Order: sequence, then C-alpha cells, then structure tokens
Amino acid sequence: MRKIQEEAPERLTAQGAVHDVIIIGAGFSGICAGYHLLKRGCSNFVILEQEDGVGGTWFKNRYPGAACDVPSHFYCFSFSPNPDWSHVYSPQPEIQAYLEKCVQDFNLATHIRLNTTVSSLTFDEDTGLWTVQAEEGQHSTLRAKHVVVGSGGLNTPSVPVFPGLDEFQGEAFHTANWQSDIPLADKNTVVIGSAASAVQAVPELAKVARKLTMFQRTPNYIIPRDDRAYLDKEREKFRHSPLKLRMQRFKFYLRFEYVLSPLFKKNSWIRNRIEKKVKRYIRQSINDPELAQKLVPTYELGCKRILISDDFFPALNRENVEVNTDGIDRIEKDAVIDGCGRRIEADVIVLATGFDLHKQMISIEMIGRNGVSLNARWEKEASAYKGCMVDGFPNVYFVTGPNTGVGSTSVVHMIEAQMHFIMQCIDLAADQKLIEPTNAAVQADNQKTQKDLENTVWAGSCHSWYKDENGRIHTLYPHAARRFRKERRRLRRQDFLITQRKKNRETADVT
Repeated sequence: MRKIQEEAPERLTAQGAVHDVIIIGAGFSGICAGYHLLKRGCSNFVILEQEDGVGGTWFKNRYPGAACDVPSHFYCFSFSPNPDWSHVYSPQPEIQAYLEKCVQDFNLATHIRLNTTVSSLTFDEDTGLWTVQAEEGQHSTLRAKHVVVGSGGLNTPSVPVFPGLDEFQGEAFHTANWQSDIPLADKNTVVIGSAASAVQAVPELAKVARKLTMFQRTPNYIIPRDDRAYLDKEREKFRHSPLKLRMQRFKFYLRFEYVLSPLFKKNSWIRNRIEKKVKRYIRQSINDPELAQKLVPTYELGCKRILISDDFFPALNRENVEVNTDGIDRIEKDAVIDGCGRRIEADVIVLATGFDLHKQMISIEMIGRNGVSLNARWEKEASAYKGCMVDGFPNVYFVTGPNTGVGSTSVVHMIEAQMHFIMQCIDLAADQKLIEPTNAAVQADNQKTQKDLENTVWAGSCHSWYKDENGRIHTLYPHAARRFRKERRRLRRQDFLITQRKKNRETADVT
C-alpha cells in the first residue's frame, strides 16, 4: 500500500477525481474493507451504499423476529469484538447498532456516500481505471484504480409470479421491504414461504394476527436455537477480560468447524443419526400428527439450509395459525385461492420468498477488457478465482463472489479471510499496476471447486437456492472455514497476470 498512500488524497483526470479504491456496499464487507484500508494508510476511498443507512442485509431486513442464526460473538469482526450482546443470538436491531458503532469507531462515516446506487462499472484500457456510474439524485461518474464489490447476496428479493397479486387490494410486501407503518393487529395474514425469514417472522406475526396462514412448498429441517439472554455478570466479565471474550468466540468457531461442518460431507457417518433426531423433534413439537407429517422433510439433512428456532413450532400449534401445503392457484382482491380451490381471506400478504442470489450477482453491469460483459459471462456460469477475481477484469474484487457462501460457519469469518486476500492484491498492484488471475487459474480453481462440491450433501437431488437453474452449485464453498482461510493466506503469484497501468495517460490538464 506504500505507493498509494504516498499519492495526494485525490488525483484529478480531465473527467474528475480518481479514488484509490471504490467500495460498493456499506454492510459487513464494505465496513471491513474500509477498516483495512485505513489501517494501511489509505484514505482516498469512498464507500457507495444504495440505502439511506449502513448495515447492508441488516439495514434492509427489519421484519419482526429478524435475527442471525450464528451466535453473536462469532458474528462480528475479530478486530472489533462486542462484549455487550444481549443474547447468544442477538436480534437485528443489535446487529445494526453494532455496525453503526463500527463505522464511528473506525472513522468511516466521512468515506460513506448513502443513497447511491451503482449501475455500471466500465474498464478504460487507455488509463487502466474503472469508471463507476452511480445514481444519487442525478447520474454521477466516479473513477478508481481498484474496486471492491461488497454488496453481498441477500439484497435482491425473489418474488415468484402469483396470478392476481397485482389486483390484491390489501397490503402485500416482501420481508426485505418490511412496511413497519402498516398495522397488523387483528388482521387475516397470509405468509407465503416457510424457510428462514418465515421461521423468524411467523411466531411474531401470529401473536397479533386474527388468523395467520402460512403456505409451505417444501418442509425444512429446523433444530432448536437454544437461545438465551446473557447475564449481567457474564457481560461484565466479557468487558473486563479480553481473553474470555476471545475464548467465547473461539468456542463457537470450534463448534461450527468440527461438529457442524462434517455433516455436509456426502458420506457423513453422523448425519443419519442427527437426521433421525431432528425428525423426531419435529414430530414431538407439533400437536397435530397430520400436520407434523407435513413438516417432516423427505430429503437428506443439509441438502437445503438447516434452520434454527425455539418458537416456530409452538407458533404453529396456536389456534389462529394454519399451515397450507396445497400451493397457490391465484390471488383475488381480498383472498388467496389455494391449489384445491379453497379461499383463504387475506388483509395482508407477506412474501417470505427469500432472495435471488444469481440476479444479485449480475445486478451491476460490468464491462472489462475488450468490451466483455461479466453479466453475459456469468449468465452462463458464475465462477471466479477464489470466488473473488475474474480474468479480464483487473483490480476488481468480489468479497462474497461465486462459491464463497457458507453452510457451516459465520459469513463474517469468511469475509475477513477474503479481505486478507483482497488487501494483498491491492498492496501488490498499488498505484501503478493491474492485477488479475489468468484464465487458466480461474478455470482450474472452478473445476476443483465443482469437483469437491460433488462430495457434499448439497449436490443431492433436492431443489435449493444453492444451485442455479442447471443444477450447478454456484453459491457454496465445499470445505471448512480453516481451509478457506489457508487458501487465501498467501497469493500464488503464478496464478496472476500483473501489468503496468498506463499512468502517463491517467492525468490530464484540468482547466
């Protein structure tokens, strides 16, 4: 980073200021990138955030019951532990507050530009700079030597087509676009979806609804969360003992790494035992045997995301809650008609239908060398070297790109490992150079990843958001977190093409 920090804070081209780094997104990834840049002495960067606040996923997802399914002490930055989490699994407002505090603690506020949606990135081969087209009331053009894409995957809601939804006269919205100003008390509420968001929202909605009907397409494996509030004396010890705080985090890391991670291997000896226990737990948790049978999955444990909850099954036992597994035929102005023709009255429809990860990957038009579109390339097959870089797109880094997702650990832990890799690349290229993986390295890395994924339960026959429409797993990393980190600890110089940026064309006479 030495060469970058020696430059003036902003160098000008004839078309405007040139940033050393532009970061897209002010969630965990963007904040982590900003922290590491400042730590290296680089202050000439900007973080572009499309929302009117920081937090990314945790700013957008404010539905009742929203919380993380990773223990809080492991769902925060290792360089900024929080001794004051209220619960083992803290709710959305606390995670949001934690990220806002990180922005203040790391002095990042002046680097963040809110309400700024990035629409395109274009590489200029004459200057070796990236042009970032953004929208902030009016179109704005920025330029950068490096671009870090930290916009995450849980940003583009997936909304299936339901005939008649446009004619519905009540309130209808996705959990990621929660309408907190709409009263829900004593309303007939229909929740479409039964996975992660629904498992968290349904217990809270059921408390106030006149009648709540949840449409389930596929049952999920749901295990106890075993959440609890931390005692005051526990938080006091965390505040005064950095070692105890680190050990709490390390305990959760070990649990995920050596207990949960092995479950996802195709020939896991322990998975069948746990699968039977989970099915027994589901049957014992539901009062109605017929309903219980509908809630028991028929696919392998882990093939789809494993969910955790302490209050979901008790909510389904309430008299005002019904689970409908007959599908949706159409939606009328004041009701949902199920697949058997039964009419379910509805004042409110909540779409708990998840996110479209592939659509999010190609949400920003990106044009690299020789006018090649990354969107067109990823439309066929989304792949990247270490899930982070693509040949033909120098000095662009994806924090949570293809095959960096996790099914068995904290994504924040993975973000930190990926950021270590990215910062090495930025340090190496610095002010004068362009760095990108070779095509051979991208192909070899992707082939190895896909081959290793064949040895996981995720490659099973069940349908999940882990796969694209062709059945290829484009989201998850096939190994444990320790291997992910090890693979990114040092750059393999032979896997990269490093060229000189045409600096003599970078600056121009500005009058």
